[in-house]
Amino acid sequence: MTSIVGEVPKAGLEEAIPVWFKLDWSPEAEQRLYKDWGYYYSRKGRENFAQYYYNKALDITNEDYKTLYNRSQSKRKRAMTESALQDSRDAAHIAKTARGGDDSIINLAICDALYELNQFEDSFAELHNNLHKFAGIRVNIFQDRVCVLHETLLDTLGVCLGPFLAKYEKMFAEVMENVRAKSLVDNRPLWKILKEQGKCDVMSIPEMEEELLSPLELARRKRAFNVFNQNYLNESWIDVVFLKNLQKNPNLLLQYCKYSKDYLNTLSTNQYEVVKKFLKMLHTRSPLYYIRCIKYKDKKMLDKLQQKYLFRIQYQTRRNMISALRSVRYLREKRNVSKLMKYVEELMGDYVMIKTNRLMPWKFEFMNDIYNTLALALVDQYNVPKRFRTHEKNALLKILRLPTDKSLEYHPFVFGDRSTHQEPDLVDPSVTKSRQMIARLERRLIFAKYSIEKCYLLHQIAYFHLVQSHFDECTFYSGKAIKESEQGPSLIWRFLSNLLIIKAAASLHKVERIKDTLEKTHQVAEQLKNPKLIKFVETCMACNEEELFIKKASIMSSVRSSYDSSHQSLHSDLSAKQKSKATFL
Repeated sequence: MTSIVGEVPKAGLEEAIPVWFKLDWSPEAEQRLYKDWGYYYSRKGRENFAQYYYNKALDITNEDYKTLYNRSQSKRKRAMTESALQDSRDAAHIAKTARGGDDSIINLAICDALYELNQFEDSFAELHNNLHKFAGIRVNIFQDRVCVLHETLLDTLGVCLGPFLAKYEKMFAEVMENVRAKSLVDNRPLWKILKEQGKCDVMSIPEMEEELLSPLELARRKRAFNVFNQNYLNESWIDVVFLKNLQKNPNLLLQYCKYSKDYLNTLSTNQYEVVKKFLKMLHTRSPLYYIRCIKYKDKKMLDKLQQKYLFRIQYQTRRNMISALRSVRYLREKRNVSKLMKYVEELMGDYVMIKTNRLMPWKFEFMNDIYNTLALALVDQYNVPKRFRTHEKNALLKILRLPTDKSLEYHPFVFGDRSTHQEPDLVDPSVTKSRQMIARLERRLIFAKYSIEKCYLLHQIAYFHLVQSHFDECTFYSGKAIKESEQGPSLIWRFLSNLLIIKAAASLHKVERIKDTLEKTHQVAEQLKNPKLIKFVETCMACNEEELFIKKASIMSSVRSSYDSSHQSLHSDLSAKQKSKATFL
């Protein structure tokens, strides 16, 4: 019995074992059987099964050059070109030893593998070596490959390369430096590498630094990815985008399906890698600059088309901006502040941020108009209601539009106290949304250029912290917004940021801090020369003075009551001592 019999299961499953599996096959017959199955599955396009049976055949004997050649062809179909090249070279060595000479088909497979690995010079040299080795009909196949490779070299190094180098020669030094840095492999221990870089090597798993890319750069890369696929795959480019997004699609990779999740993740990743390799082969043989040069041979016509396209995009952008301004002013008139804030964030964070100054020469003026209109809409909601009395209970909270109950009080987490622990599944959706908005605004803040944009972002971060009852964070970011508004300068955003500090302090009933901030806010309101805002701030100051008076009165009454109680206890102690002394006498 051969080694194959040792793999037969013995748990009463003899009826599930094929009949041929129980026969005492010779190694030669068994290898021939596996090789035929591999060839069958390869013709059907099921290369994973084909490679499995080729591996089984080579496990019996690895001196069969035909099986090695067939496995190399199967690997080439799955874009495993490096491994296919190694199999072809092994097959050529075995064939030369067994037959006493070279095999033209296997040598051609080596040249094709080098060609698919984009090693055109090595493939060209290998083809010319084979032209001298063979004669007759076998030379023709190598001559055909020489013609193909010669045309490929003309495409990559021909007349189209010169204009491309002249246009982007300033970028080559930086690109080559990055390529050289990535190609260098440092085999030294990690602690030596980190020691030279002045970093700590205490962590067993080094922290990977995230590459921060601006939204404009992300949009450029996304557009370049689509253009690349469109040039080489025509209408099938959308399938590549779908396959790329499929690797992180939660509808495919279901969290609780522990068997199918890993399999589908591996399958989608491997298939996308195969497509990427084939795309790189196509790009190397016909680079983008060659396709562009062939498509637009007349440079003057190309420049004219580019200029026409630029003007069309500029005009469309201008029309979109006019429509956006009209919508923002309409929402301000309707006093729909929540919808206005959402619209401005979507407009400035998703659309305007990825527009360059070439497409929007008026970008700074447009941003000023949008942010100032939003600030005016926020200011419009601060007014003194009719029949408002400053001596009412929680008058300051009412005029600032804050809830008068204790819902904004912050409940800190106490270790061991289960009543303060909040389950992850029970988190309020509004809290999750606020956290996501804060993360989005902080990311935008990194790439913000203009002062008024930074004022808006810092104000919004402070506002969402106030919504979550994070009063210290709200005060911190409001202070940063005030400093940024002083550099701008922007009085209206300074006024709004001061109001956020007042709201945070009012929620915590810190009347002394409110008094100081109200005085600064009053000065800003006077600089704005807005009587409505001045009256609003003065009313807030009156409400705060009333609360300050009530607080001082309560403190004095508590001190007086504590003094009276202590004096009364002292008097009772003295009278008790006198009674005990009289009894003793």
